[in-house]
Amino acid sequence: MNILILTGKFGMGHIKAAEAIKEQIITENPSCNVEIIDFIEYMFPAISKGIYRGFNFLVSRCSGLYNAINKAAGKNSGVPMKLTFTKRIDRLLEEHKADAVVVAFPVCSQYISSYKRMRRSSIPLYTYITDITAHEEWIAPGTDKYFVGDITTKNALLSKGVSEDKIAVSGIPVRRAFYGIGKEEVSEKEGKKEVLIMGGGLGLIPSSERFLHRLSARSDIRVTVITGKNEKLRRELSEKFPKLNIIGYTEHVDRYMQRADLLVTKAGGITTFEAIASETPLYIIKPFLEQEFGNAKYIEGHNIGRVLWDVNADEASDILRLIDDNSLLNTMKKNMAHISSGIKNFRLTEEIA
Repeated sequence: MNILILTGKFGMGHIKAAEAIKEQIITENPSCNVEIIDFIEYMFPAISKGIYRGFNFLVSRCSGLYNAINKAAGKNSGVPMKLTFTKRIDRLLEEHKADAVVVAFPVCSQYISSYKRMRRSSIPLYTYITDITAHEEWIAPGTDKYFVGDITTKNALLSKGVSEDKIAVSGIPVRRAFYGIGKEEVSEKEGKKEVLIMGGGLGLIPSSERFLHRLSARSDIRVTVITGKNEKLRRELSEKFPKLNIIGYTEHVDRYMQRADLLVTKAGGITTFEAIASETPLYIIKPFLEQEFGNAKYIEGHNIGRVLWDVNADEASDILRLIDDNSLLNTMKKNMAHISSGIKNFRLTEEIA
């Protein structure tokens, strides 16, 4: 069986989701041939770099405008399907001899759904929703099944007219490395608590210099900051905070996450479920992207972390109180273990066979 996974490099979350889906399919059924395609690059080769640069600029510099565009896109879901695009998808499916398509980015769902309608194609289309919030842009009439992170997302889809037999609660996909490895390296901590700070693949560190100064002043806490692909930020922080462990982009986030007692990050769906798999409590500072609000509320509602909503609050003091509260951290870890136990045995290939 040849399975094509379509995604996009909007941050690194959707790419990581695609890689996790591929890993799961091959683990469950090694006879499957699975390919990951950057759909934006394939469909728009001349302007894909500009599209990604525009996205990065909006997220990092104009989040309000990004949220407005995101809301408008949800109200006007669907894509204009020109003959040129249809032929490109013809070629894409033929090149990979695709028997099924799995998507990890909403635009992909819209294009493949429109393609199926225009070509009267019956190729199965499976959509992985990578946030807790079921944004309307994810919903496409040609979708055969939706895989969602939580019952909350399932109920949202039901309320929007999606039939129950088309929804499976699978958890948001994360690589197997985040599951079940445990804390083998705890002995190396030398009695120190570990705080991991991440801002996603774009290096959007949700903190100020004053915040980092406060954390670095605690000799009983080891702080690691992952800046992602933001090399400029990595150099700046390394110079200003020599006591902190500052690293750039890494393929081994799972190792850092499993060592950590607390993860300070943005409320991305992929990162949230990576933390759940690792049983690492979350601390979310001032969510500012539209799709992250639902994820943040999920974190609060399941008591697997703390969300700081007040833009004027002292995040450093709040984090230090949490890192010193062993009882609350242990409760959060147990809640994460409970969530994880309900999804880690989900078998994707049984749903798409």
